[in-house]
Amino acid sequence: MLTKIGNFKRRLIRRFSRSELISRWTGFETNVPPSHEPGLIVLQVDGLSRKQFEAAVGNGRLPFLKKMIDRGYFDRMSFYSGVPSCTPAVQGEVMYGVKGAVPAFQFLHRESGKVVCMYEHDAIAEIVKERFATADPLLKSGASFSNIYSGGSEEARCCIETADLASTFKGINPIHFLLMLLMYSFTLLRIGILAVIEVLVAVVDLVRGLWTRSDWRSEFKFVPARVLISIVLREWVRVVMKLSIARGVPVVYANLLGYDEQAHRRGPKSAFAHWGLKGIDRVIKDIFLTARRSDRRDYEVVVFSDHGQEDVVAYEFAFQQTVQQAITKALESGPLAERLVHNIDTVLHHGSYMDQNMRRLLKIKKGRRPTATLTAKELAENVVVTAMGPIGHVYFPVPVTDDDKAAAANVLVNEQHVPLVVYKLQTGEIFGRNARGLWSVAEDFEAVAGSQHRFAREVQEDLLSLCDHPDIGDLILLGWDPDKPPISFAPESGAHGSIGTAETRGFALLPAIWSLKPRRTLGGEAYVRGIDLHAAGLAFLRRQPVSDVIVRSESDTPEHTPEHTPGALPNAQHRVASAKSQTSPKDSQRLRIMTYNTHHCIGMDGKCRPQRIAQVIAAAKADVVCLQEMDENRLRSNHHDQTSEIAAELGMYHRFFPVWSNDSERYGLAILSRFPITSVREDTLTDADHRTRREARGAIWVTVETGVGPIHVINTHLGLRTKERVQQVEELLSDRWLADIEQHEPVLLCGDLNAGPKSAVLQRLLKRFHCAQVLADDHRPQATFASILPLRRIDYILLSRHIVVEHVTVLKNHTTSVASDHLPLVAEVTVHHHTSSARHSKTDFESHRSLPHSTGQVVSNGGLAPGAQL
Repeated sequence: MLTKIGNFKRRLIRRFSRSELISRWTGFETNVPPSHEPGLIVLQVDGLSRKQFEAAVGNGRLPFLKKMIDRGYFDRMSFYSGVPSCTPAVQGEVMYGVKGAVPAFQFLHRESGKVVCMYEHDAIAEIVKERFATADPLLKSGASFSNIYSGGSEEARCCIETADLASTFKGINPIHFLLMLLMYSFTLLRIGILAVIEVLVAVVDLVRGLWTRSDWRSEFKFVPARVLISIVLREWVRVVMKLSIARGVPVVYANLLGYDEQAHRRGPKSAFAHWGLKGIDRVIKDIFLTARRSDRRDYEVVVFSDHGQEDVVAYEFAFQQTVQQAITKALESGPLAERLVHNIDTVLHHGSYMDQNMRRLLKIKKGRRPTATLTAKELAENVVVTAMGPIGHVYFPVPVTDDDKAAAANVLVNEQHVPLVVYKLQTGEIFGRNARGLWSVAEDFEAVAGSQHRFAREVQEDLLSLCDHPDIGDLILLGWDPDKPPISFAPESGAHGSIGTAETRGFALLPAIWSLKPRRTLGGEAYVRGIDLHAAGLAFLRRQPVSDVIVRSESDTPEHTPEHTPGALPNAQHRVASAKSQTSPKDSQRLRIMTYNTHHCIGMDGKCRPQRIAQVIAAAKADVVCLQEMDENRLRSNHHDQTSEIAAELGMYHRFFPVWSNDSERYGLAILSRFPITSVREDTLTDADHRTRREARGAIWVTVETGVGPIHVINTHLGLRTKERVQQVEELLSDRWLADIEQHEPVLLCGDLNAGPKSAVLQRLLKRFHCAQVLADDHRPQATFASILPLRRIDYILLSRHIVVEHVTVLKNHTTSVASDHLPLVAEVTVHHHTSSARHSKTDFESHRSLPHSTGQVVSNGGLAPGAQL
């Protein structure tokens, strides 16, 4: 009933959806039938470090993301950017799965002799062709908005690599266009109001900037660019993302700008940079809710930041000279003394980076400066410097000796105040010079990055790899010194690109349902990087297990086993091996028991997702699971064999009993177990009565083989009316069921009894059993129905006197509140050793009617586990 109401509400919302109408008017196909195919939304919050993210969450700047974290939808962890810590490198990992695609945001392409800047269309197109030609793009058949790359997508808007914004509405009917403006009048009004507020804030910021800086023209130009990026582009991304979701696009990736650009100007922790985060949070909320309501695909949402930013001191302001002048001085006594030093970074120097970047994104030619270029002769004769931010490359026109490199690095550090210079010797060794001395990057990295760097091992590996990049400079200038304020070689207050602690540490919010096992730093901090998001995204879209997609190097910290990793999806082989090891005789056995009415695996969002139920079970680390309302080959649940699919994903033994059957369609009860199981009895308790519209109700009884001997487990689902429930319970207590079990043998009775704790049905059962929710010392009994607003306690785990209750939990999080109309109940129990043979009842395998049922074998990815027997 609750699902039907929800489905009607969703259909009503779609019927009057602006996104649906506009998609049709702009020529996109929206007549896409409902689908349970997976869909992925990737939202990148540009430049927000983990430290500033946590500060924003604590200060109420990201209320929606905080709510979804608290509700358990997201797993929160760090995101490691890699080196260089810049967007083109990170998006190369996420979109294509390629590490180290570029050595910096700006660099010299040695083969062509061209200076590459990663906001130039032609340059990016060449990089994509050269670096990603054989890659497996994440966004294939998808959409990319406001990014560097298209990511292999069919549609790319406001991406520097491809098309412009104007083509989105090309050819639209003028009447439709006017109606569209009318429908989005409130959105346009909101944009106008926010733009006015942003202008007022920007003007205040302008005054403050003028107080500390002399370049008033740059400050003035910053105001319109700030409004355009922080408001207009952000709201446009909101609209086009919702249009893509309405069309059922399989994967959509958007970069939410605003914070990064303001942090460059005023610093990452400035109030002006944080002011815009609330608007970003509202956009994320709108996109998230639209995605979750969609019936075109089963969308999951990933939110992450590609890198952080450091509070920096501009090199030119601190030392009253440009980096070009510093390099000239460092080379004046060597073989390159007569060579002219060219600094290519003229766009960021003495100009508004945000303004220029915005013009390139929107393909606005007026006022846009061309990227500086050099002739072939200049490249052959002069020293070239590219230093956009806290990372720079120095390219020599001729080969120089290792001693000459070392001498230049020494002067740059000790006389010209460059924090760190890295270079590669002819032997292949890589050294770094800082104020504390000369160090081997491979052996003495703590002296280079500092002892407190969270990603020291990872940065070391990436810096060594960076030095093998074909377009690396002869000298690499880095603005990081752990003992001093970070430096940027451009006039800015916030920067990224180097190896600092904040700039390499973003945040990642991944769907908890993925149960992705993250990487671990040497200090134990959980994190992922771009290639992990690429692998996880592809696995999810291809319906492959996501939990173990991360490929770790030998130097990675050993991971916890699935028994101890929170939320880990168990590996089938591990579970079988673990079960075998635990069936050896012992004095006691600790077990986690779950009962769960799955509602045919159809959630409150109207989507049939057996994988979601499997993820709930995996997160609970249940050993024995009793499931009610399971379908097999039914039209309403897309003909899934739900029990087998869930068992295959978890690697568990299973048994399914169809209480109802009609030709090939079946519906009934299931038991999953990490231990071998033997079927004892499967039968109806009461038959169906079509005159009174009463369903058939039944039970399934198995023994679970553990190290303390067999345990009897009975799973049932009682009727909706008191009279039939009483009849069903009396049948359960008869000598055909429970009365046939010896008193010294442990018994678990689980299921949806459709009766409250004070009902006659439950009081009758409590004469023989104890209720787990009542026995637990640290637990107050909680309701399990309905999942969206639990008011009734009708799901039970009842146990005999042989079993001790250690802990009880009703799982309440975002996933469980949506996955079914019931909440799962989990009890952690201890069963003590008892002497008993594996005795079956007198009515072993005798049913009142002949119904087909599953085989009860261990399933791992569709195959039998070694040694599996019924």
